[in-house]
Amino acid sequence: MRKPTIKHEYLRKIMQELDLKNKDNITLEQMETLIGELKHSCLIVAANEVPGGLDILSAPLDGKRFGFLFTDMDEFRKFIRPDKCEAHHNDFIVYKEISETLKIDAFVINPLSEAFVFHSDFFDLMGDLPESNFTTDGAYTSSELKELKDSIDNSELEEFVENPKNIGKYEELFEKMSKSTMLTLMLSDQDLSGRAENGVINTLEDGPVGFLHTEELGGNYATMYTSESKIADVHTSFNKYSQIVNPSLMTNFILSDDMDGIIINPNSDNVLLTREVLIEFSDLLSKTCNDPKLNSAIFHMFVIEEA
Repeated sequence: MRKPTIKHEYLRKIMQELDLKNKDNITLEQMETLIGELKHSCLIVAANEVPGGLDILSAPLDGKRFGFLFTDMDEFRKFIRPDKCEAHHNDFIVYKEISETLKIDAFVINPLSEAFVFHSDFFDLMGDLPESNFTTDGAYTSSELKELKDSIDNSELEEFVENPKNIGKYEELFEKMSKSTMLTLMLSDQDLSGRAENGVINTLEDGPVGFLHTEELGGNYATMYTSESKIADVHTSFNKYSQIVNPSLMTNFILSDDMDGIIINPNSDNVLLTREVLIEFSDLLSKTCNDPKLNSAIFHMFVIEEA
């Protein structure tokens, strides 16, 4: 269950900074940041399950119907007793669908704190919203992923990130990444090599057996790598396993889970993609670095062969 860990600290910060009484004082940068945080949020709604979907808690005001959303369970409990209404968390695109199907005119986020109100037409200003369902239909099989991993050649990307003159050239970086196969590092306190078949640990049936390696660099950063040799630069007492990633899927995960960004090749190239950068370029990442066939990769880990 994600509900206990959902906090949305970045979203709350930008809502608190907005001068809602003097909307002319809201800058374009603030509005873009707000939209970026909302688009990648996983807000909690007060609702009860009914046949066919959710019956959300709402209230009439000035002839309009208002729904209520919450950044975390503390805010939810301030507003309503959990035994009166259930808490459900959804990706933001779901609230656009709820607004349309249930005729919700506006939503109030954290009604007893920030009380931030946005009307249904706000969805139209946000452009494309990240999809909440990353299907694995037609995705790579275990053997195809292993073959892809074994044939990785990211030399063009590595040459790009090794050149300090390319720092900050994000459009070019993402274009190079779109033609590359990126890895991340999974860790386990157990030796999982005995579970592997032909070097592949399939977690689809048995469930997760590892956890994502993160770097603490004044925040909580996920990591991506251009090769398993770059993973070798990471020193840890845990057992290490590589995993292919869909960069767009990872970006959505990082932003919705309130992480601070991504580091590419930590301890060597140290290419830092901050949360602000990921939000700014999330649409571009979705268009250039989203390969749906890689969505099955999250269910596969690879034994790293010693050099």
